[in-house]
Amino acid sequence: MMRNIADESFIAKTKSLLQFHFVDSTAILAESTPVLAAFETLIAGMSVHVSMNARLLAAGLTYFGGTGYLYAKGRDLSRLLFAVRDTTSERIQGTHDATYLGAFNLVFAPLLYAASGARNLREISIGTATAIAFGFVNGLPMGYSVDLFRDLTGLKECNRPSYPQSVKRMTPKIKLTLAVLLTAAGMAVTGGIYALKG
Repeated sequence: MMRNIADESFIAKTKSLLQFHFVDSTAILAESTPVLAAFETLIAGMSVHVSMNARLLAAGLTYFGGTGYLYAKGRDLSRLLFAVRDTTSERIQGTHDATYLGAFNLVFAPLLYAASGARNLREISIGTATAIAFGFVNGLPMGYSVDLFRDLTGLKECNRPSYPQSVKRMTPKIKLTLAVLLTAAGMAVTGGIYALKG
């Protein structure tokens, strides 16, 4: 009997962990992929091929390599450490998320670009600097995206001050549809950026 309860508890915890990982990773990629594709091709001067490789590798690493998990769980831990709550002002939440994402990108961007085929040190340096700047500029939207997707998929209620009450009142089915549409929109915008550059 005790073993069955322990097994059920383990299965429930594993299921929850995987749900959070999938949703957090999707939120991160839906929000960041179009912006990074634009930075890489239009500012850093990367070819569409190298940028696409970087975005595909980032998606693989986010879902299967654990970087989505590391970002989201690290952010949760950092928020706990610095007493940043859902109800904390957006200014403080944004400052936290900007600093956190900038530091996160400082570590992971050079590895990502090198693994994507970039060999030019200048290209990697500009790409990494862009990713760090992206972190400072985009930390708030990315953190907000994680909180939004968690709410839309029913994993964790979002109580941020700026979260629209109209979205909070939507039915679970409409919220899930909205999450899917936001993900598809991110993919469509990325495709448009590459078509423009190509």
